[in-house]
Amino acid sequence: MNEIYEETAFNRPVLYLLSAGADPTGSIDDYAKKHKQFPTGKVSMGEAQEGPAKNLIDQAHVAGKWVILNNCHLSIEFMAEMEEILNPKDKVVHENFRIFITCLPIDEFPLSLL
Repeated sequence: MNEIYEETAFNRPVLYLLSAGADPTGSIDDYAKKHKQFPTGKVSMGEAQEGPAKNLIDQAHVAGKWVILNNCHLSIEFMAEMEEILNPKDKVVHENFRIFITCLPIDEFPLSLL
């Protein structure tokens, strides 16, 4: 996790590809505790969760908090908007903001986030 974190930036998400029985949320939360970023904001993506996810990201942008978006394969259209969400033109994003995305491997995932 240390090596992964060293590669992060406020506008560059960390993508975890899921496999059966794997859930990195606990590891992310454990690491967040070490960086005084716990509790992390979490949204399990799916039906009608784009609004709550966007609100959480907007708040975390300002406060410099960490966000975990789980099961993003259920919200591919929202993932397509993520580059604009992570690089807003009308506001400054706190340098401590980080976003972690979990997703099953699917062909439709936006290449710009890889």
